[in-house]
Amino acid sequence: MIRPAQNAAVVDWLEANSKRPMKAMRVWALLFDHLMPHTGQIMLTREEISEAIGIRADDVSQIMNELVKFGAIFSERERVEGLRGPGLVRYYMNRHVAEVGSRATQEELALIPRPGAKLEVVQGGKN
Repeated sequence: MIRPAQNAAVVDWLEANSKRPMKAMRVWALLFDHLMPHTGQIMLTREEISEAIGIRADDVSQIMNELVKFGAIFSERERVEGLRGPGLVRYYMNRHVAEVGSRATQEELALIPRPGAKLEVVQGGKN
């Protein structure tokens, strides 16, 4: 659950400070459809974000770095054995921006329709 005032603060900051404000706001909105409920981890790769928004992967990295700089999200590096370099970047929603760590069980969470899920047509109504 995102707090409206916090969302507005992020959007305002992106509009005023991002090199690509409209694309950055689209990235920001997309992230909420792909959060792990208990951890706040953003479950998209930069390539997936790139494809969904229609921008280069390098641009996604810059936008994500802008969001980290502002404090809307944070990143952690995960070392991968056999790969050189600092490792994979994992992004997480800042808990002060969006409520994560729900107390709901996995079974309860499974009952909630996922964003973008197709709704079922229910027959009925007045005769």
